Amino acid sequence: MLLLALLLGAPPADPPAQKFCPVMTTDEIDPKASAAVEYKGVKIYFCCDQCVGKFKRDPAAYLDPKFVPGLAKLELPKRDIEQVYCPVLKDRKVSSKDPSVTYQGVKVYFYNDLARQRFEKDPERYADPAILPQLPKKK
Repeated sequence: MLLLALLLGAPPADPPAQKFCPVMTTDEIDPKASAAVEYKGVKIYFCCDQCVGKFKRDPAAYLDPKFVPGLAKLELPKRDIEQVYCPVLKDRKVSSKDPSVTYQGVKVYFYNDLARQRFEKDPERYADPAILPQLPKKK
């Protein structure tokens, strides 16, 4: 499609608009009112200033074309941890700079300290291998 547009002299289509925060992934954003950061020429919107802070602290953890379609054309840095989501607040992404605990010999990361505390009270409730790929495989 892009090649056809270039051959016909038409400008390439813009990527779909961003709809959700790349940190709190179920929170909708409003391009007219939401906080934003520019990353390599792509404007990324966030639901709140707390998410902006998390992004600025570790951009690679939150660069995801599923949530920010404009990133699809860029070469993105790799995340430094395999885990993507918090096991307690399952719609929120995590970074290696977020709170963590050692569970079954591996580090588990959390969106915030409250989520960490909930996990520590009942780890079996939240220890889902689908969300925590770093957990040892059951034999």
